[in-house]
Amino acid sequence: MKWHHYVGLVAGVFACTWAFNGALSLSPFDVLRTSPATRAFREAATGGPIDLAPLTVDRIRAVAETVGRPFTPQELDFFQFQGEPYFIAYVPPAASESAPWRNFDIAAATSLHIDRQYVLVSALRPDAGTFTRFENERMWDVARAAKPGVAMQDAVWLNEYDAYYYSQDGRRSLPVLRIRYADPRQTWLYLDPQRGVIASRMERSSRWNRWLYHGFYSLDFPFMYYKRPLWDIILLSLGGIAMSVTSALPAWRRLARLGKASRGRWSPRRRSGVPVVDGKTASRATPRTAEMSE
Repeated sequence: MKWHHYVGLVAGVFACTWAFNGALSLSPFDVLRTSPATRAFREAATGGPIDLAPLTVDRIRAVAETVGRPFTPQELDFFQFQGEPYFIAYVPPAASESAPWRNFDIAAATSLHIDRQYVLVSALRPDAGTFTRFENERMWDVARAAKPGVAMQDAVWLNEYDAYYYSQDGRRSLPVLRIRYADPRQTWLYLDPQRGVIASRMERSSRWNRWLYHGFYSLDFPFMYYKRPLWDIILLSLGGIAMSVTSALPAWRRLARLGKASRGRWSPRRRSGVPVVDGKTASRATPRTAEMSE
């Protein structure tokens, strides 16, 4: 019970944070909610509504021919960047690979193909050949279009993950351009030049939510997130096992004592009226026996 008490003081902290995180998953506080995306933000990378008119059969065939030079594609993913149509093609998986390949859109393809070879091709200029990333200046144009009229506090190209743009298995693109704006919501944008998208948008509220919800729920704190197996077992798994063992053992002992007491209470000799003391039948002289002895 002493060990159960001490383990509970430590593991109970995480149980309380999980309960708190469960409440946060319902978004009860407006201060932790991200503001709705503006039209300027939604169209900063695409350059406006999707226009499929330039996608003629001849151009698509020319794109497939260009992509087929480095490898034979099995599919082409269309996306629009700053008003121009592009295609991205990935090296197809081998027959031995069993990963669930699902390409619903460019964002889904990014998480599935991040570690695979790929090429980009312009649908308007397929004869220009393939490339693997957009120019830095074009990403600066996206940053300015996402928050028009808002000053940039600072900007930096990240070659490593930070506390808000990260991935334990390294499946998020690098490098990315991080822009911090001087707006009331203190917006941060992470721009991916490899796919021509805004990879992440963080506001002051979402950064708080990152620590209060994702941090305490997933324990993705920088000092331990990449240190395995510390992140997997040390704090939660071993704590849960210790709580279970230190509670199961006293419970078993108590049940064993109750079982012994129950057997003694309902023994046949006790039901017949013969007193039992320490598991032995007590001798008791009747009044008639006493008179005869006199």
